[in-house]
Amino acid sequence: MLADILHKSHSLPFLFVGSGLSMRYLSTKTWGELLRYFAQLVDRSDYSFEKYETKAKHILTEQKRKITKNSLYTTVADLIEHDFNLLWYESDDFRESREKNKNLIRRGVSPFKIEIANHLKRVNLKNTPDVYKREIELLKRLGKKSIAGVITTNYDCFLEYIYNDFNVYVGQEELLFSPTYGISEIYKIHGCCKKPETIVINSEDYLNFDKKNAYLAAKLMTIFVEHPIIFIGYSLEDENIQAILKSIVDCLSNDNLQRLKDRLIFIEWKQGKKEMEFVNHSRDFGQGKTITMTKIVTDSFEPLFEIISENKSKYSTSFFRKLKRDIYELALTSEPTERIVVMPLSDEKLDNQEEPEVVIGFGILELGKQGYKGLSADEIFLDVVFDNRNFNQYLLVEEALPVIGKHVAWSLPVFKYIRGYQKELPPELQRFINFTFDDFITKTILLNREKYNFSSIKHVLNYEPENLSRQVRFLQTLKEDQIDLDELEEYLKNTLTNYPDLLHQPKNSEAKTGIKKLIRMYDYLKYKE
Repeated sequence: MLADILHKSHSLPFLFVGSGLSMRYLSTKTWGELLRYFAQLVDRSDYSFEKYETKAKHILTEQKRKITKNSLYTTVADLIEHDFNLLWYESDDFRESREKNKNLIRRGVSPFKIEIANHLKRVNLKNTPDVYKREIELLKRLGKKSIAGVITTNYDCFLEYIYNDFNVYVGQEELLFSPTYGISEIYKIHGCCKKPETIVINSEDYLNFDKKNAYLAAKLMTIFVEHPIIFIGYSLEDENIQAILKSIVDCLSNDNLQRLKDRLIFIEWKQGKKEMEFVNHSRDFGQGKTITMTKIVTDSFEPLFEIISENKSKYSTSFFRKLKRDIYELALTSEPTERIVVMPLSDEKLDNQEEPEVVIGFGILELGKQGYKGLSADEIFLDVVFDNRNFNQYLLVEEALPVIGKHVAWSLPVFKYIRGYQKELPPELQRFINFTFDDFITKTILLNREKYNFSSIKHVLNYEPENLSRQVRFLQTLKEDQIDLDELEEYLKNTLTNYPDLLHQPKNSEAKTGIKKLIRMYDYLKYKE
């Protein structure tokens, strides 16, 4: 039955991997066990975790919030984190860690998350029971030609280890703002131990995650519609999976939900289940929307992985990813690579070429130019902050910026792109040759500067920790020598991640106008020669 589902699909499956897989192969802790471990680091008593759990239940009851596993454990994490962080700064047990992680602490990363990351970094495959080694080998083999990619809520690096040629995207920020190609990739949507600041574990983390869940669902929608999804290492009652499925279900009509029926496969581990059992499972999400999936109940994953491995693409998934990446970049850069031969179809070189894997035969230079003329100002602003668009400098300066600039009255970050430009700048961009920081300053900014007299980014954020419009208004009042470039970069990245639709707000939005001004200031400070 599984082989039939995979065979009928025109795309390779994605694995959606939960903590059960790491627990099986690495003996990692459950969420509750991880919190218990850190509770006992704070309070050495036998009932340290139970104390925090009781207090968390009391808080949730007072707040009239429903007590679920997620609400309880995130509140427990809040309480443990508060006490643990105080201990971490004082205890000799963490002296070495304090020295090692100075930069993370100065960036505001919680010691609690740093130590969770350190704990998981110590986990490895050396202690894997022999009975699972064959399973791991089969699972590893899937990465060559049998799966398109992996989505996971796990923090550990087991998946990167077995799929070491896959590209990894950590957290919602990277997944939302980085170019992805939908193949040979791992999406770590709850963070990673290699980047402690991305770990999603406490109430605030989950609140921020939920705020952006619609954007994540939109990003994952294409994967769910185009690929079979195999859930493994989860319980069907997992609240995180239910939330993700609901956000996707809410976006689909009943007809499209039916199309998902044969694409969702849930693996349920049951000890002692010798033969794989296939069961249809339905989940009602309200408003007349029900999602149906195939549930496979089994003890051993070997037969499962063997069936998946029989469904192979002709080429390796890493090859396909490179191909998609190169074609994507080619459309923007018009620069052929060694892997892709680009030539007009009538070109006599076609007959002499030694069996190129790919031949693209159209007016590629003109295509590249047209592609750049169609770029939006928002793409430029995002690239200045996240540095992930890989634009061709010459096409951007010559084809895109002159066009975009006219539409936005030249309120555009340009210094990243004109820096190191070897030709004479287009006439429209020469206005930036003698541009100075003072050119950003308006009468309104001067009045606010005199009124508030802020001295640093931290000063502003301490004064106004919540209201975004006021934050960006006050940050613009800082003088050039008062702006710490790293702090500004972190602020811009966090803001654009937490407010993914900020650049799409109406023109009269003070927050939108202000964040764009700050991005231009950042562009000037970082790239002006």
